[in-house]
Amino acid sequence: MEDTSFPNSSAYDLKKHVMKVFEEATKDCEDKVLKEMFDSIGDYDSLNKYAIQLFNILANNTLAEEAKELFKPCSESAVLPDVAVFTIVIRAYACAGKTKAALKVYQQMIATGVAPTSCTYTILITSLATDSSSDVNFVGYAKNYFLEMLDKGMKPHSASYMTVFNAIACRESVEKAREFLEQIQAKGFTPESKVHHFEEGHLTEAINAMKLYDDLVNKTTDKKMQKVFRKWHTARGLAKKEALEMLGALIDDGYVDEANELYNRICETGVYPMVTNHTSVIQAYLKFGKTKGALEAYQGMLASGVAPNSYTYTVLIKGLTVDPNFCGDAKKCILDMMDRGIRPNPATYTAVIEGFAKQEDKAAEEEAKDLVEVMMSKGVVPNAKAMMEVLKGRPTPLIRRVINIVLSKLKG
Repeated sequence: MEDTSFPNSSAYDLKKHVMKVFEEATKDCEDKVLKEMFDSIGDYDSLNKYAIQLFNILANNTLAEEAKELFKPCSESAVLPDVAVFTIVIRAYACAGKTKAALKVYQQMIATGVAPTSCTYTILITSLATDSSSDVNFVGYAKNYFLEMLDKGMKPHSASYMTVFNAIACRESVEKAREFLEQIQAKGFTPESKVHHFEEGHLTEAINAMKLYDDLVNKTTDKKMQKVFRKWHTARGLAKKEALEMLGALIDDGYVDEANELYNRICETGVYPMVTNHTSVIQAYLKFGKTKGALEAYQGMLASGVAPNSYTYTVLIKGLTVDPNFCGDAKKCILDMMDRGIRPNPATYTAVIEGFAKQEDKAAEEEAKDLVEVMMSKGVVPNAKAMMEVLKGRPTPLIRRVINIVLSKLKG
């Protein structure tokens, strides 16, 4: 770090110098809220108080050592070093989503001969990578600064590594991601054991999963769903929960080999298969009553070349039948399911037939009978006893209508 101490200067002069640095770093602020905040820091004591607050925030967010390095005084007077002042401003801009302004202050810092610390790099890299959707050049800056840290013998924080890699995955090609991994490995960087290691064999699938979640956040206009999908970026435990549910359901439906294959892939690679990710998206839409969104997510899944499994279909079909306007779509999905050689379980086909029966309409009843007929032609004979178990607790007239639809075809 550049030595910005002044051995022959008094504490007063040092503090005056620090405030001059702060004023220069903030003079071009165009954001009204930030400008008011910067203006409120009118003397060194105010700046020092703000610095102490920031130190505590960083220390409580796994950056304790980096914070100690950043705020290490440059003289016996215990005055803030220039790099800390610049970093305070950079972070303020970054937290406000003003990444371009944060980058400008960083470049101003370099131009004045002040060297960044590990904490400065971490804050800037995270901001650039997180905001990469607003400017494609930010990814390049984030990568360069990450590599620069390694060249200086610094060890980037694991969170920075994941944030940068996610930005590369979402904004650049698989080849660019592979190139970055080769570069950091050549410089001796290895992420912590608890952080995902992207191996060559599953790199493409990992990148596709990251792109899926990024597209969900950036292309979804529904604010509630945006919030859900943003959470998925950090809630790795959620993906594990969904995967376990899928594995259990596959086993229950008799697809033990497929369940074992998925389980082994997750254990070996640490990457959740795309079928799991897409199914989770469908479930999320259904959970919030967004039936149309769930159907569109399914169609997007097919368009991307990912094949649904029995659990995907079960979740989707049951969700579609909740809304009578989508019973026709549920029927199409169960037919598609059988065309792919996947046998619907009693709960799944009962849900579709029940959906039509609830409408108490002759045309809807004929749709249900047609479905039963097609099912039987494909070797899937409805099990009336199993259906009765599924329908337990439903109104007796509804149960009677459902069973009569099935029996009319079984007797025929």
